[in-house]
Amino acid sequence: MDKILLSVCIPAYNRPNELKKLLQSLGGETLTSCEIVVSEDCSPRRPEIEDVVRAFARSRPDVTLRYLSNIATLGYDGNLRRLIDIAEGEYCVFMGDDDLLVPGALKLLQEAVRNTGVGVVLRAWRAVDKETLAILHEHRYFSGDRFFDAGPQTVAAFFRRSVFISGLTIRRDAAARAATSEYDGTLLYQLHLVGTILLRMNGFYLSSPIALNRQGGEHFFGSSDAERNRFEPGKLSPAHSLRFVEGLLRIAKGLDKAEVNKKLYDLILMDVSRSSLPLLAIQAKRLRKSEFAEYGRNLASLGLGRSTLFWAYYFGLLIGGPHVCEAAVGAWVRIIGRTPVLAGTDGRVVPPVR
Repeated sequence: MDKILLSVCIPAYNRPNELKKLLQSLGGETLTSCEIVVSEDCSPRRPEIEDVVRAFARSRPDVTLRYLSNIATLGYDGNLRRLIDIAEGEYCVFMGDDDLLVPGALKLLQEAVRNTGVGVVLRAWRAVDKETLAILHEHRYFSGDRFFDAGPQTVAAFFRRSVFISGLTIRRDAAARAATSEYDGTLLYQLHLVGTILLRMNGFYLSSPIALNRQGGEHFFGSSDAERNRFEPGKLSPAHSLRFVEGLLRIAKGLDKAEVNKKLYDLILMDVSRSSLPLLAIQAKRLRKSEFAEYGRNLASLGLGRSTLFWAYYFGLLIGGPHVCEAAVGAWVRIIGRTPVLAGTDGRVVPPVR
């Protein structure tokens, strides 16, 4: 058997139908030097998930597929760590169980890691309608494929952009060395891994979209002991959003302790502050103006109020409303062809991966 280069790591919980579609999107790939690893996290629909995995295994006997059932619910962060423990590939490609892989994505990822030997591969991705798969947004962080030297500037450039996990690719042995349960319950364990690895290893940005994020699905965060007092399944309240940001900043502070110059936290905080429109807009669409005003002030008190862009978003949403504010920012992004680089480095352009 060929050496396993990529382990497609799927944390599964309570979504058998979505998982079936994800596996179908993987089934169209040439899976040479790849394996698929599914870790089911003791959900109510475990038997259905097992049936989906078995059916896929029967349909693709040529694919190395391993399935694990956790004896208790570890939660999002713990289950990612479990996947890293049981994977055998040189790199882990994370995929949310309700997302899809773009055709040809694994071949691009294989070429990216073979040619660069990096610790982390960040990628472009698309948000799509859950049912029709019509493209709603395309998230391109930089223009063209780019190489990033290890260090705090690269950590700052990748950190916030690694919140969406599908297609994010990390070196497995480096992730295993960085293993910790300290951040369980934050829903952001991958940020700890990305930051820790990129302080010592180089990064790569793949400008071709790798994953499709199916919008509108239900979440089950809050189902494990580590998450239970912080989040609730199916809900996204202002309190939940604030706890999410608190967890993100706690991880950033932990990385800052590992960085000699102690400037990494400030770099990350400034990037999050300048890029806070989505955080604000989600709640602006749901809350009364007085409630939104309080939510914005609470975000500012966490440190996000340090940039003028944060306040521009805040007052724009408060006065003009989310549709006007998002339309203005969307027009700006379409003009420049990518999301603006507001903190950290933008790396250096390299020949595109094919």
